[in-house]
Amino acid sequence: MSSITILEKPVSGLNTKHTLAGWLASGGLLLAGIGGAFAPWVWRQAVALQLTAPGLAEFVKFLAEVRTAQIQVQRLHFLLPLFVAMLALPVLVENRALGLPRWWRWLLRLAVIPLALAALSPVWTPAILMAAEFRTQTLLAGLAVGLALVAPLLRGLPLKWLAVALALAGATALALAFRQFALVQPGIENAYHSRVTPGWGWWLTAAGFALSIGGGLWAAFGRK
Repeated sequence: MSSITILEKPVSGLNTKHTLAGWLASGGLLLAGIGGAFAPWVWRQAVALQLTAPGLAEFVKFLAEVRTAQIQVQRLHFLLPLFVAMLALPVLVENRALGLPRWWRWLLRLAVIPLALAALSPVWTPAILMAAEFRTQTLLAGLAVGLALVAPLLRGLPLKWLAVALALAGATALALAFRQFALVQPGIENAYHSRVTPGWGWWLTAAGFALSIGGGLWAAFGRK
């Protein structure tokens, strides 16, 4: 009797492609979150003058142009990239179609916690966290942690839906955040008495979303 061995190279290749795309999508989203939470969007050699996206959201309230209502600022728009990253990260990394290793899925779900904490008000008292000014940040931070807990239950979500939603949300968040930056740029330059351009934290956020969106779309629509 002869035995027949069936090779499944096409399936293996597809899984490899999905795993690589999953690394790009999840790793890029992590970079976007780090850039949107902790890296300087306004960079100066003096650390005290560096502003992260959450720092910008607070700093712009004290600009003369904002206090006198010469310009209308949507301060939460600075936090949109962080919001998208911390909400999408646990759901994306756990998606079954990407085939990512368990240790990486656990690591990125745990990474949601510091991202969510960075999205909160600088002062953590119950009254301030639930005040009208900071309520949205508090609720989204809680939602992100909740998604990190239940993400394994959402592994079967269609990858195409996730990829398209991530692409739309990421691109919109970057555009709105940059629009606000451009709006307050002259005021920051007046306060700093020097020219201000987007710092490396902004570029890290943008690059992270580019990798994540590209990886997600590749995994979802790249099959031949």
